[in-house]
Amino acid sequence: MSDPFTGRAALYEGEHNGIRWCIYQAPLSGVLNGYARIPDGRSVNTDTLDVHGGITYGSGVCTGWIGFDTAHAGDVWDLDELQQRVGIHVSAAGRAWIEQERSMWSGAPWERVWTVEALQAECERLCDQLAQVSA
Repeated sequence: MSDPFTGRAALYEGEHNGIRWCIYQAPLSGVLNGYARIPDGRSVNTDTLDVHGGITYGSGVCTGWIGFDTAHAGDVWDLDELQQRVGIHVSAAGRAWIEQERSMWSGAPWERVWTVEALQAECERLCDQLAQVSA
């Protein structure tokens, strides 16, 4: 099975409920995004899935990999989490974006502070939905 991005290694990956998932760094913002693979021979209408911010990698009726991002208004990552714990480089533009989001954060119900564990849990929630709709 292929990965969603040729030539880039996933930072984290696994399988949940028979569905593969993985986490990659977004090239522009520097934050992490989640992906899950629709089983071979199946298709899913992404509009029926409930995931943070909606499906942003793939749309409509899809096969293969689909994903969601954590770069919506109100999404906040801790730079130490990304740089020291995950060990990734965050560009100056990415740092500026993260700081801007942090400065506007109000704690509204739709806002989210992300960690690797929270992102993995959202990937697994997507996997649960894919396992149900693609069975």
